[in-house]
Amino acid sequence: MRAFQESLGELEGLGARVAGISADTFASQGAFAEANGITFPLLSDWSEYATIATFGVGREGSPTSQRATFVFDATGVLRAVVDDARDMNAHPVGALAAVKEIVGG
Repeated sequence: MRAFQESLGELEGLGARVAGISADTFASQGAFAEANGITFPLLSDWSEYATIATFGVGREGSPTSQRATFVFDATGVLRAVVDDARDMNAHPVGALAAVKEIVGG
């Protein structure tokens, strides 16, 4: 999330909107956002985990999800998925590349 925050200006400059979502409660996300200077929305999938299920990123026997980044175009079409479990910096880099491709830049 910190790497997305660092890339936020460039992403927004291309017309992208950034939001994070996790199985954490609103309270824990608020504390995380404050501690890490996150200014984009953090959404909670707790306690139903419907978004995690819909996107197929759940972990067997756990309410947590795999780390994945989804990039949609302005019409809501999924254009890219970044699911690198080892390199968290791959997510904002991949999202930025996908957005640039979408906008033709």
